[in-house]
This record gives sequence, C-alpha cells and structure tokens, in this order.
Amino acid sequence: MLVTATAMVTATAMVAVPEFRALVGLLPATTAVAPTPSPEVSSAPGPTASPESSASFRPASTYIPALIDRTGIRERLQAALDKGRLNLAAPGVVASVLFADGRQWTGVSGVADLATERPLTAQTPFAIASISKTFLSAEVLALVDEGKVRLDQTVAPLLPGVLVGGRPIDEHITIRQLLDHTSGLRDYLVDLKFEAAVLAEPKAVWTPAMGLAYAGRPVGVPGAGFHYANTNYVLLGLVAEQLTGRTLAEEYRARFLEPLGLTTVTYQGVEAPTSELPTAYRYTSAARDAEPIDLTDGTDIRPFTAITTAAGAAGSLAASAADVARWARALYGGYVLPAADIRVMVDDASSTVRLRPGYPYGLGVQVLNIDGRISYGHSGSLAGARSVMRWFPEEGIAIAVVTNQSRFDPTSVLRDLFAVVAPESVVAGLRPV
Repeated sequence: MLVTATAMVTATAMVAVPEFRALVGLLPATTAVAPTPSPEVSSAPGPTASPESSASFRPASTYIPALIDRTGIRERLQAALDKGRLNLAAPGVVASVLFADGRQWTGVSGVADLATERPLTAQTPFAIASISKTFLSAEVLALVDEGKVRLDQTVAPLLPGVLVGGRPIDEHITIRQLLDHTSGLRDYLVDLKFEAAVLAEPKAVWTPAMGLAYAGRPVGVPGAGFHYANTNYVLLGLVAEQLTGRTLAEEYRARFLEPLGLTTVTYQGVEAPTSELPTAYRYTSAARDAEPIDLTDGTDIRPFTAITTAAGAAGSLAASAADVARWARALYGGYVLPAADIRVMVDDASSTVRLRPGYPYGLGVQVLNIDGRISYGHSGSLAGARSVMRWFPEEGIAIAVVTNQSRFDPTSVLRDLFAVVAPESVVAGLRPV
C-alpha cells in the first residue's frame, strides 16, 4: 500500500505571539543555530509559565525536567537518535525536543538522499503526512468558535454536489464524525485501484473530487463505528474552504503559520518548499538490507506529486521536525485555541473508545500512553515518509521525529528521546490513559 493509517482564533483567545515565540526559542537565540548536520540548541529569553488559557486543562505536576544543559543530555539525545535511525534502517531521521523552559534541541542522523549523500539540516522540511490533520482540526474548531459551523452540523448541505464514491454524502454525517473518523466512510487512499492510478501517472495533480471517487461504498453507518479514513479530512478541507472563501494554504498561513513563526511549514502542491525535501524511499521488503526505491518524480513535491496532491487536506503538509514540535506545543499548550476547545478535542477520544478504535482518537488527535505518561499528537505515514508528533502535557515537553522511509514506526525513537529528557516519568509514571 502507498498509504498506511497509523494513524475562532481571536486576539483574546490566543496568547500574544511574542510570548509564544520566546517560549519556543523563536526570538534571537543565545546559542547560535548550527547550519550543519549537528545537534541544534536554541535558547531564548521569555516567560516560562503556562498561559492562563491552558491552566484549567493542564494537569498539575511536580515534575522537574532534565534541563537541556545538564551534563551529557545533548550527547545522549544524539546517541538515541543515531541508534534509532539504525534500528529503523532509515536513510535519514531528524528529531526535535522542545523543553518545558522553551529551549529546543534538534538533531539529525543520516542523509537526505542516498545517491548523492545530500546532508540533512535542522531546518530540512519533510513530508509529514497525517500530522497535517492536526492543522485542519484546529482550523475547524476555530471556525466553530467563530460561529461559522457547529460540530453537530450535518455536512451534506455544506457541500452540495460533492460525491463520495460516486454517491451523495450521507445526510446524517456530521462535522464531529468527520473529525473523529466515525462517519462510516471508506478510506480512498488505500484502494488498490487508486494506488494503480497514482503510480501510473506520478506527476499528475489530483483534485479532491478525483480522490473521493475512489472511496467506494461506506463501511458502516454514521456514528456506529470507528474507521480511520482520509476521506473524512478531504471533506473537512472542502468545508473549511467553502466557509472561509480561501484555500487551506491561505488559511493556515494567515491563521497559524505566520503568527506562530512556523517558517518551514508549506502546503505541498500549492506552495513551494522552503528548501529541498529529502528523497522519499520505499523498500522491496521489510528486511533491513532491502533495496530502496526512489519515489521522486523530478518535482519539488515529496513523496511524489500524484500521491501528495491526492492526499490533499488529509496529509500534504511539509515541515521541519523543529516546527512540528513547536506546533505541538502551540496547539495543545493553549496558544492556538482556547482551553475549552482542547478539552473537547481530547475528551472526544473517550467517546470513541466504545467503538473499539485501534488507539484512542479524538477530534484530530491521538491520545496515547507513552511509557506511563499521557500524550497528545498524531502520526503520519505516506509512501516513503513516516513521522510522529507528541505533546506531554504534564512535562510540558513536545517531541517530533520525521523520516524519509515508511516501513517502520519512528515512535520507538521518540520513546528513547523521551526517556532521556524525562527519566523520572518513565520510572514513576504509572497512570493509564
């Protein structure tokens, strides 16, 4: 398969941008950013306390983080990253840890391209696949706050004439059911005929209508079961564009990227990347010595144009690991949406548990237990690209890992990095999600 499923912003709702930038090291750093493939540490002055908007939902904690300048921390992080890349048999891996005090470590391991040995840097953007869904869920909740849509509102009247699998949208499907994958719709991105079509013309630019045509018949009735489907988020993207009159790329840039200073994030197929993305690789088997297959189509889109544009709103963003970690903190830490919205987003996972999903899933968020500690985030998998993003609310730590392979889950790397920066959590954290 080419694709695997791992899976109103107002002046008063959003903490001032300079405060957020100080917290994530986006103001002038006291430690220079390294332009080479070596670990990066950024440090910036500014407040370290949580914003008032997030105080009501962030758990109280006596946890004291392993500060970035403790002896050996950076070396241990790099060693964990290098070991993790070897275990994944990945061409290249970049990881970033955003500490509770606002400083950030970013490390690189491997190369961006096996043939040329093009180096990776701390700012190299990767295809982040389904982590893109976290931007769209934030967009939809912002539109809810602005009164432009409701979570319990049905979708069909908002998208007249849109067909899914050649059929009109079920009139019972709601916005909430699209967000938490309980709509009953089938995932068009895993259809074998779809796979053959994108491989046949890798440079073809796909529209939402082209992808939705491959959705086939629903797998269930709305609200009766959990079925992860990229179809849901393509429809949500159309809803957001219909309600705002702007493309998602324009919306994300104005609402999130520019205010938060996320300079490497781009909407592939619409915007040019900030720098060349790594080559995406598929492999002939799961064997460690399997032959890598370069998926590049000669354009600047990764993995290649057809699959990425077909993923569209469900998974076409590119970003550096550092910006993904910053986004995790901004989103779940209360800098993008009011605390009540984050609570609704996360608490929805409790309602989907009864439907027996493979993992607790809320409104565009995976709520997972990582070595005894709760985490919010999302993973992403597309042909030749796999990534993971997690925010640990008790520790105030965000971690992102991005790779240019899709065989193995990089969560193993994230866990090893978390063990370095939060050893107390790994030993003492025993509470289940």
